[in-house]
Amino acid sequence: MTRPAVRMCARCHRVTAQPVLVHEVHAATGPGFNVYACPECADQYPPMTDVLELPRPPRQGARLTLRVYTVDARGAVTGERSRVEIRTGGGAGPPPLPQTSAYPPCGCPRCRTPEHGTVER
Repeated sequence: MTRPAVRMCARCHRVTAQPVLVHEVHAATGPGFNVYACPECADQYPPMTDVLELPRPPRQGARLTLRVYTVDARGAVTGERSRVEIRTGGGAGPPPLPQTSAYPPCGCPRCRTPEHGTVER
């Protein structure tokens, strides 16, 4: 003699004799538990995901292209000197510059401001 499966719906809180498994909760310590819903409410839950399934690979990172031009005295472009293409999120490029709150700021062009001019060493 087997007992009928009777569970409470997690959405409408009614007891149902036809429970539908809608979610498995895994715990880091101790046992996890299952979440059930009645057949009417089960459609309101997203499909379950497999915890052992590998996540999708990240999409191709964004790109940033820097172009350096040679300009004459009138502001007309006379030639392209160099071109640098940077891909973000790929991990193939150089590591990002550290974000610090040190004062005075470093002397690189990125940190140099018109107020500070050059950094005294």
